[in-house]
Amino acid sequence: MDPNRVYLIRVTTDDGQSRLWAAATSREEAVDRVLQAVPEGWDARLMNDHLKPSYDAVAAMSPGEVRELARSESWRSKVRAG
Repeated sequence: MDPNRVYLIRVTTDDGQSRLWAAATSREEAVDRVLQAVPEGWDARLMNDHLKPSYDAVAAMSPGEVRELARSESWRSKVRAG
């Protein structure tokens, strides 16, 4: 895991809604770890953006942890492309 990045995963529910998840994992593990946490049949895709771990919503994440971010647009200002 890169300690300077928390990867963003876009999850699509079985009814077509999109949700945003964060994964404090390696890039290679991010999607699989999120898919283990969501209901079967949902889709997950790694986004090209990431969050800095200092962002409040992910600051206390432990290595290997995944979590759904609040359904708010406030995270957009904290996203870093790359």
